[in-house]
Amino acid sequence: MNPRASNIGDLAARILSTGIWGEVTRVFPRSVYVRSEDDFILLLWGELKSPMTINIEGGNNVGGRIRVGERCGLRRDALELDMGEIDVRNAEMFRSTLLDSRKIVLPNGPALAKGVAMLRSLYDVSPSGPALITDPALKSFVRGTLSPFASGRSTGIYSPARYLPLIGRGGGFTPAGDDFVCGVVGTFNYVARCRKFRQVIIPPALLQSRTIPESATILRYSAKGYFDEGMEKLILGTLDGSGRFYNELMSVAHRGHTSGIDMSLGVLLGEAAMAQSSGEGSALKECIDVLWNL
Repeated sequence: MNPRASNIGDLAARILSTGIWGEVTRVFPRSVYVRSEDDFILLLWGELKSPMTINIEGGNNVGGRIRVGERCGLRRDALELDMGEIDVRNAEMFRSTLLDSRKIVLPNGPALAKGVAMLRSLYDVSPSGPALITDPALKSFVRGTLSPFASGRSTGIYSPARYLPLIGRGGGFTPAGDDFVCGVVGTFNYVARCRKFRQVIIPPALLQSRTIPESATILRYSAKGYFDEGMEKLILGTLDGSGRFYNELMSVAHRGHTSGIDMSLGVLLGEAAMAQSSGEGSALKECIDVLWNL
């Protein structure tokens, strides 16, 4: 029996509907990346939904059954692989609500600093080697871009050149710097859409020149508001005015080796800079003090 999809993201559905051929670029035990021109579909034998993901029923290990370089037929109702078709006709559609504007409340300094302290503790016990917080490129970005923005000097944060030293830095499938920028820019642009001010735009060609194609595409998607459901819950949880977002923070932070921590740190530091720039205390300074024990 051919596998069936339980959920499909709106981006994945749009890519299937083009009818263009795809190619498998990465194969992991429970996930597969399929490229179609400049876009990617993630086939996931798991439950985490995202705009680019097709969630496939069952927990089968796909290692050895799908090969890197394999060609895939894309149709509105199915994705064709050598192992068979993946039927998406009855799949439930997932769409990120971060594409929509709503009334938001930026969290205060103490709430953000507590979250940063929680992330710092996870970095301290991570077995994955040097943490992003020890990378000089991160300190340079925070002090040279986020801090000036928080103090009312906004020009730098819109410059793509400020982000490029972080892109492609760190090990793993998605480099640590990419994950951090994903959190910062995605959150910043969501707040910008809600409050109708300028968004950060990093040209795709620059992203592609600095990191792997899959990560460059994820960065491009997140900047436009296409986040998975876990990141969506975290970002919305930090901005609902309750100040209680720590369960969502820990849920995202425990992903992968440090990918979740790095993305979450980007969310919190980006919001801290925006909160401080709005005249709401010294949120970014409080977070920096916690992060680097200043």
